[in-house]
Amino acid sequence: MGTGKSSVGRRLATITGRDFVDTDAEIIATHGAIANIFDRDGEDHFRELERGVISTLAPRRNLVIATGGGTLLDADNVLALMGNEIFTLTADSDEIVRRITQDGLEIRPLLADAEDPVAVVDALLSDRSEAYGRFTTVDTTGKSIDEVIDALRDAGATVGSQDEVIAEAVSARSSGDVAVTLIIALAVAVLIVLIVLVMTF
Repeated sequence: MGTGKSSVGRRLATITGRDFVDTDAEIIATHGAIANIFDRDGEDHFRELERGVISTLAPRRNLVIATGGGTLLDADNVLALMGNEIFTLTADSDEIVRRITQDGLEIRPLLADAEDPVAVVDALLSDRSEAYGRFTTVDTTGKSIDEVIDALRDAGATVGSQDEVIAEAVSARSSGDVAVTLIIALAVAVLIVLIVLVMTF
């Protein structure tokens, strides 16, 4: 949430010739607004839906997947996505709140009733720091989409044309499985979120 996972993910997918999937969008398309799911059925039910989407996407290849911030807190999701490139995207709390305020806090269940959204984001980032610390993290604060893509490349993401990615995969793995799914864990503090771009929020 607020780290730019969707914008970065779409651009990354275009650059690498992959399809882009946003797990939150998949859930919304089938079950309605996330805020309504939280209100009606609770966060646990939302996490079950999220787990189902991940289990469906994990076996596929040639994807850039943007996930919600809680996705990589779930051991089943982490196991399902292992073997892919996973990055978390983060930003400082003020930047996250500024970005998500543009969308409206009411659509962010974890922030909807917050008197001090920055403090809530700070707490979420702190609570999730250990889980997201297992993955390479890119700070998106003050960066354009292209600058984030460059940072992902510098961090080791296979960001190039699909032919270049396949060539790298063949060289690195010397196997027939050259369809490498990129999951960028864009780690944005609250409802964020992964080639897997996972945003920590």
